Amino acid sequence: MATATMTIPAVEELRGFLNSWLIPNDTRVPTETLPDLAADAAAWRHTFARVPVPRGADVTAELLRLRDDLRADVEEHGSARLDAWLERCPQTARIENGELVFRGAATPHGEVLRVAAELVNEGRWRRLRACPDCRWIFYDQSRNNSRTWCSMYAGDSGRACGSIAKVKRMRSRKAAEAT
Repeated sequence: MATATMTIPAVEELRGFLNSWLIPNDTRVPTETLPDLAADAAAWRHTFARVPVPRGADVTAELLRLRDDLRADVEEHGSARLDAWLERCPQTARIENGELVFRGAATPHGEVLRVAAELVNEGRWRRLRACPDCRWIFYDQSRNNSRTWCSMYAGDSGRACGSIAKVKRMRSRKAAEAT
């Protein structure tokens, strides 16, 4: 899949990769899921259909480093770590049917980097955001690119951090007014 405009499934797979480290709604304890997914080829293919199954602990360790670096870039609204990864694992750019297309190495991290590089090329990397509360990575689809929280309602896409923040702010105002 290589087009000038990334499709939602590719972006969602990248988000899924970035959210393989998460703070679940129910426990609020940081959880690591990437090694378990890497150990189960069927689960990996179901979760990351476009990304080759990692072979070996060293590849999984490399994916963990990549994921952590990309998460840090998203949280800092930057791309310095992504740039360093692209320097180590270069992508090939070609013109196909009049469109710029990136080709990564046929490795798990090569495919992840390809999707990230295309998002940067399209100016959409900045739309990936990390919720300031639960650190869930989401894609900001708001018109003015100003979404702050993962979600206003608890569910698979977040823990309702927006509603929780608004309630805290209201209670703080009420407490200040009462004194």
